[in-house]
Amino acid sequence: MTEVPAPGTAAWFLPAPDRRGHDRTRSRDQDGFEALYTGEMRAVTVFLMNLGASVYEAADAAHEAFLTLLPDKWRELEHPRAWLRTVAYRTYLRQATRLTHPLDSVPDRPGGTCPVDLVLLTEEQTTVLRALGRLSPAEREAMAWKLDGFTHEETARVLGKSPEAVRQAYVRARKRLITLLGLKREAESGE
Repeated sequence: MTEVPAPGTAAWFLPAPDRRGHDRTRSRDQDGFEALYTGEMRAVTVFLMNLGASVYEAADAAHEAFLTLLPDKWRELEHPRAWLRTVAYRTYLRQATRLTHPLDSVPDRPGGTCPVDLVLLTEEQTTVLRALGRLSPAEREAMAWKLDGFTHEETARVLGKSPEAVRQAYVRARKRLITLLGLKREAESGE
């Protein structure tokens, strides 16, 4: 598993400071990448979990996606949120095809670098993840993008589908989730 240092330690990829110990570009670059990493790492991990990844698979794929941004690609992206999710999802799919199971459990690394600590799921969120697992791949994909705040048009552009196809998959997913989670009965009984 590839790990990226935790927020606050992203300086490892930046150029060394000048002889006086100053580098204004370094400070701006560091702040920009740290803000992107801090703001999106947890969200990308949860997005992948909504698509079926375990918390460890999701964190690993999210880290790999962030690694592809270094050293300079992150500055050039027009839509970094969508780009990160697309790359992370493709990375997760590649990981799933070459998945191996170790014989012994792998110990956690010391130092608090595990991103899984940032993803704590409530009982309700766990129930929703299980229900998402029962959707078709297209429905689950449409719902995951919507849960992450993307419009149908943005999702369609990223996935290379028509907005109507994404909208229909979302509507089907929403109806199935209402049924799977028992929300219809609560709505009908006035609770």
